Amino acid sequence: MKTEIEFVDGKTTAFDDDAEIKMLDLGLEVTMKEGEDRVRVLYPWGRIEKVTQRGSEVSYIHHV
Repeated sequence: MKTEIEFVDGKTTAFDDDAEIKMLDLGLEVTMKEGEDRVRVLYPWGRIEKVTQRGSEVSYIHHV
């Protein structure tokens, strides 16, 4: 599943199937592998304008 985040400042970022995406009360949590480490980042809902997920495993599209 591909996830694209559009921020309130107009910037966007996208994550492919290898990233684990969780929608939490505090924001969007992205966990991905970086080299031999796993990196987890929390994007707070206050910075996000729109989250779009595409692919066969889509759960929903969330507009903030």
